[in-house]
Amino acid sequence: MLIRFLIPTCFLMMIACAKSNPVGTSVGTIAPPVIPLHQNVEGLGSGLQFFNDPVTGEAKHPEDGARYIYPRKYSANSRNSPVGIEIWLFNEEGQPIHGTVQTKLVTLYQEIYRWNPDEWESQLAGVENATAILREKSDFFWESLAQQMAERVFNEAITPPLYRFGPHCIDEQSEGCKDEGIPQASRVVVRTFLDARRDPTNPVTRSITYSAKRGHVAKPELIFELQVPNGLTIAGPHQETLDFRPSIGGETDAVQDIRIWAHVPSDAAHRITNFDYPDYNLVFVPLRHLALQGDVDDPKVPSSAFAYSDRTHFIASIGTLLEQMRTPEGGSVIADRLGPFLSQKYYYMFESGGQGLNNYRSYILGDTAGVARGLNPDFGRIEVMMDGQIEASF
Repeated sequence: MLIRFLIPTCFLMMIACAKSNPVGTSVGTIAPPVIPLHQNVEGLGSGLQFFNDPVTGEAKHPEDGARYIYPRKYSANSRNSPVGIEIWLFNEEGQPIHGTVQTKLVTLYQEIYRWNPDEWESQLAGVENATAILREKSDFFWESLAQQMAERVFNEAITPPLYRFGPHCIDEQSEGCKDEGIPQASRVVVRTFLDARRDPTNPVTRSITYSAKRGHVAKPELIFELQVPNGLTIAGPHQETLDFRPSIGGETDAVQDIRIWAHVPSDAAHRITNFDYPDYNLVFVPLRHLALQGDVDDPKVPSSAFAYSDRTHFIASIGTLLEQMRTPEGGSVIADRLGPFLSQKYYYMFESGGQGLNNYRSYILGDTAGVARGLNPDFGRIEVMMDGQIEASF
């Protein structure tokens, strides 16, 4: 069934202002121009790249043809994660220097991302908490791994040396558990790419751009890029084809590409451990179920329950949700609305009726690190792009 949202005229006017005025400013004030988030990322130029080739349409498994994989063998959802990584280093003058220290960066990349679970297990044999160590190494967020890269480059210790250097550093005084870093580096940027076709447990194409400055590793800046599925065939056990784009003006193909860009400012909070980093799904999951796909008969095939008369009404619907999600009070209301969607029907990639789905549901909907906590103060500006153009900034 198609559902049409009627948005008050006053809110449509607010959307128009959001498009024409930078966030946090008012009409009549002079403020520095706000650089769109995608331009911030594009302006980095080319970094040191560890990219997988795109998965082919015939692929049946997410690892088919992948060269760069992060093992999550000891996670609750034991799997390998094909992932692309790009690394930049800049000096104090803002000039790129990663090309001059490529050998060192390749070594750091291999030690952090190319770990061998079987070798770690063998080296940790007899260690009392070996199981917990292996699970934590498997469970590191992408942002936490980028943090470890910054720690190694700046020689600033936050994460235990065991994880920064390997099992031989379970005794922090062991030889080879310190390095000089890269003294000329003033800023580290790590961009993580996840292709929905290669990620059947979390099928959203996305990137996470992590940026940290020397002496401020605990206060990184993050930029999330989320691409709304637009006809992607997933290389996984279900072979689903996902398309969450709603109908706009009576056309299901009115927009080819929808992207959500989200900014996490560097001064929002200290970020050291996994759960210090906000999850991009805190933005995407509510938008998927309450503005994009909605309640459909079969989420594994292209379909949406939403129809908008035009782009303005579509953007207004997104803006309404984002505005409400900013506070804990509004986030709690949204979490309640999301509850029925956090089910086996939509999250079939988790084991049937198992603890995996229960844990994910509690995490996404909770008030500790989930939607019910609210987006503030973690998330700053959130931008909506359609077919390469910014439609609104909230």
